Amino acid sequence: MNKLPNAVKWLIVLAVLGAMGVLMWKVNDRASRVEMPAPDNTFGIYRSASST
Repeated sequence: MNKLPNAVKWLIVLAVLGAMGVLMWKVNDRASRVEMPAPDNTFGIYRSASST
């Protein structure tokens, strides 16, 4: 890595960041299409909204 010019190092960094961004976008797109199940209130941790 010491013999690579700085421009090449920055191109590698930008390519990796770009790839991570694309993967994040794909995961988010996939997750937004998955139907979530209703919350399980087995342990009674969810409080219902009271109108008082």
